[in-house]
Amino acid sequence: MDDLHLRLFQLDHVLNATLPRLARHLAQQGVRPTMYAAQWLMTLFAYRLPLHLAVRLFDVVLAEGLDALLRVAVAVLKRSQPRLLALVEFDAIVHYLNDGPLFAFYAHAAPDTLVRDANQITAVTPRLLQTLRRRYVEETERRLDEEDEAARVKDEAARLKAECEALRRENQQLQNKLKDLPAAPAQPPPVRGVDELAQKNVQLAIKNQQLEDSLHDMEAALVQIKVLYAESESDRAVLAMKLDGLRKALT
Repeated sequence: MDDLHLRLFQLDHVLNATLPRLARHLAQQGVRPTMYAAQWLMTLFAYRLPLHLAVRLFDVVLAEGLDALLRVAVAVLKRSQPRLLALVEFDAIVHYLNDGPLFAFYAHAAPDTLVRDANQITAVTPRLLQTLRRRYVEETERRLDEEDEAARVKDEAARLKAECEALRRENQQLQNKLKDLPAAPAQPPPVRGVDELAQKNVQLAIKNQQLEDSLHDMEAALVQIKVLYAESESDRAVLAMKLDGLRKALT
């Protein structure tokens, strides 16, 4: 499953590099590779291709490795790009990609047409895919670290909140005890128990305030982590666009 996520990550970036107009159109309609390409990659396109084409594609994968699947995916999308650009509804696009005549051309073409089209996708190189693999690993590790930190802060905030609530209840119980004590005489002798309860009540009130301050700080830290995560995702998108622009400029 991790390898599938990697391949979908690579396909997303390869699509932006090779078919930027189509990639932008799909993104604007909310269509992601996970919605249509997962079954392609998991079954090596066997669930959409006729048997003779599936067997031919298996031979290519055995000879060139799984990287060939990404070139096949881009070739299929490139062949249907005009039709996909004409579709403007989310449901219509997803239906076309999953159940529509996306592979109809290749089903009736010569057996090697699909392989030939895939070989013409020269932008998908081992070097590019290796670079994308490193980026995927780095982003996954960073996201996991941020999720772990957010979970730790959330757990700590919940613990502090529970402890604060317990102190509130204890404080209320002490106040009730003070109310139940008999009224002191006009010149009462020192009552040690009352003094101790009053002192303990003051200490609990101080500790309660400290815990509430800590809880507020933890909640603020959690919000900051979420903001930083959102900013990192935005920076990643900007870097991806710059990388695509640089790649286009070099080609």
